[in-house]
Amino acid sequence: MSDPSDRPRGVPRRAVLYGAGALVPGLLLGIDGTGASAAVPGPRGRFSAGDYSWQPADTAGAQAPGVTFTLTAGGRPMAGQRVRFSISAADSVQASVWFETSAGLKRPRRHGYVDLDLDDAGSVRLDDRLRVGPVPTRNTGADPVLRAQLVGSETILAVARISVA
Repeated sequence: MSDPSDRPRGVPRRAVLYGAGALVPGLLLGIDGTGASAAVPGPRGRFSAGDYSWQPADTAGAQAPGVTFTLTAGGRPMAGQRVRFSISAADSVQASVWFETSAGLKRPRRHGYVDLDLDDAGSVRLDDRLRVGPVPTRNTGADPVLRAQLVGSETILAVARISVA
């Protein structure tokens, strides 16, 4: 066995050169002559409103109307993309707002997220999945937001505040 004090300390020179070499081409290719990014703009998502607020429903599970999401890239609709919509603090606000899946089920299920495919215009309406309950969100102590992200990606595309008032 070799003595640990005989080993070189710090980062090996090869690792530094390899890391720098891997970064430089990306940096050079990502900048055009004006210093601006030359890359095609990435996906841009937006909800039809910056926030959503509904009155408590008389019966749990009323539709939450008016929520539409649209996704574009380079100004063109991203048709057919699968997007994950999630509610932050979903466990806290499960009596206030949730996603419902009931296809073929006797008893609908409540979820904090749902994955949906965008239509040809790069849009999806959440009205038939997003539900409102009888408990105002302020009673739960949570301030939930609705998020959208491409499935398989960590990038959040859009965020909107949601509440039951």
